[in-house]
Amino acid sequence: WKRFKEDSADMLRHVQLWRTSIHEVEGRFGNGIRSYFAFLRWLFILNIYIFLLMFVFVCVPTVAFESLVHSGVNISSNSLNGNNVSAECAYNPYDPNAVNSFSQYVIWFFTGQGFMEKTLLFYGYYSNSATTIFSDGFLFYYDIPLAYLMVAFFYFLLTLVLLVRRAGAGLKESLLSNEDRFYTYCNKVFCGWDFCITDDHSAELKHSSLKYELQTDLEEERIRLRQSSRTSKEKWILYTKRFFINLVVVGILVASLVAIFYAAQYALGNGDTFNNNFMLDLIVTYLTSIVITVANFIAPLIFGFLIIYEDYSPAFTIKFTLIRTVFLRLASVVFLYVVVYLQINCKIRPNCTFCEGVELKTYKCWETYLGQEMYKLTIMDFFIVLAVTLFVEFPRKLIVENCSCGLAKWWGQQEFSIPENVLDIVYAQTIGWIGAFYAPLLPVIVVVKFFIFFYLKKLSLTYNCRPATRPYRASRSGTFFYIILLVGFVVAAFPVVVSVAILEPSKDCGPFRGWTTMFYAITASIQTQPGWLQSILWFVGSPGFAIIIGVLLCLALYYFVALRTAHKKMISLLRDQLTLEGKDKQFLLSRVTKLTKELQD
Repeated sequence: WKRFKEDSADMLRHVQLWRTSIHEVEGRFGNGIRSYFAFLRWLFILNIYIFLLMFVFVCVPTVAFESLVHSGVNISSNSLNGNNVSAECAYNPYDPNAVNSFSQYVIWFFTGQGFMEKTLLFYGYYSNSATTIFSDGFLFYYDIPLAYLMVAFFYFLLTLVLLVRRAGAGLKESLLSNEDRFYTYCNKVFCGWDFCITDDHSAELKHSSLKYELQTDLEEERIRLRQSSRTSKEKWILYTKRFFINLVVVGILVASLVAIFYAAQYALGNGDTFNNNFMLDLIVTYLTSIVITVANFIAPLIFGFLIIYEDYSPAFTIKFTLIRTVFLRLASVVFLYVVVYLQINCKIRPNCTFCEGVELKTYKCWETYLGQEMYKLTIMDFFIVLAVTLFVEFPRKLIVENCSCGLAKWWGQQEFSIPENVLDIVYAQTIGWIGAFYAPLLPVIVVVKFFIFFYLKKLSLTYNCRPATRPYRASRSGTFFYIILLVGFVVAAFPVVVSVAILEPSKDCGPFRGWTTMFYAITASIQTQPGWLQSILWFVGSPGFAIIIGVLLCLALYYFVALRTAHKKMISLLRDQLTLEGKDKQFLLSRVTKLTKELQD
């Protein structure tokens, strides 16, 4: 069985997506940049899972039940909650008779408004009905609202499990690599070569990879020695510089968030005011996305320039830049959600125009509006990355190679910025997680986006970039990528949880129309079950059950902490034994050498 698992794992590695491309990147640019492309591949596959869940369990049943209504199948579809709303609160986003320009359709396509709101892409299209099919003695019951909510819960749970597992595996590898640097050198020098390599190209890539890893280790050791030899005056000057640089960083973050806040407020108040000017309409509709994207593009460049003067190690440079940039990018998404919440929640706003509930008359389907914002951010982010790669990175390479002026030499050939590129895909994935709830087909757009990103970034890396002057260790930076992604996951889950548990759904759109909260879909489903099953489900959802689970988790945590402590002591003991055995062998070897000389004499 063990041999079968090893053979299966080896076979899967050989058919792994983009395996050859990632090995080429590793050979030319090292493990640090390879970890970025492996990270992108993991997110690409994750979004395929999310898309399949939403498509199979939400989109396909919706389309199938609509088509069966017009067929001869005995089907009944009953609304699970009331749809009695006033005329002024009715949700009618698209009137084809009122549109007489092609530019209007173009705007709607890129903003998700108009006819796009009446498609499977957005939340408002889905019905609030449970469907029962009778055919030849066959009975099939499907609850669209419950399926919608459970699929969202499951894709968040699946993502969390896979993410924690991946981060844990990377953390374990990182800790092992940090145990003893001397053993790391020995392992790479004496055991690093793969003797199964048979072709010259693979051998060259492996040789380059080992060379780059040794350069990384030696560079980190050199930086560590330089840091330990700093005088008190040098430390004082360095800490002063870091203090003022951090003040500048905080100022940039605050200014960016204030700009995003006011841009979102302006777009909310003027987003539906068309002035028969194509470009003006598009800019006003995209204003929030433009401000967020510009802030996310300019601020990391400033952060990357400033951190050079803070003199950190390569690994910490990546981490600190990621922390600063991820705060800006994820906070911008949270700010957008807060602005929308303040606009739709009439309970906390004076002089609010009610529409039989919490939302404004202007936004009768606020869930679809949030989906539109995520849709616009996804599109804007894609075009910005595409434009920077094609119209900045490629021309820069041509200018540096063909121009001998001082400015071109100062600019120099670019390096592949790991923090900036990682934040691009973490930001895109965070938007994708949020958007998947309000725009169920958004994950397929993210899949296509990441597919193009992979080849675009690989092409730019190959033709435009040179190997980094400060090497990065993959085991550390790769683990930190998943930790940053975990932060993005929490940021994405927060607005969805608030929407499900607290906010009142829109009155005339989506699968939860007419209910006080979206979570009531689960409560209503439990009430239709047999009495004994209701008792079990209510107990599982009670605080008492949560306390029991919490106690069990604490006991399990205590057990594993104790086990870890015991293993750590055993590892230390075994390491001491190995050291003593090495000394014994040295002593015996010296005695044998001495006796041999005495016998020869």
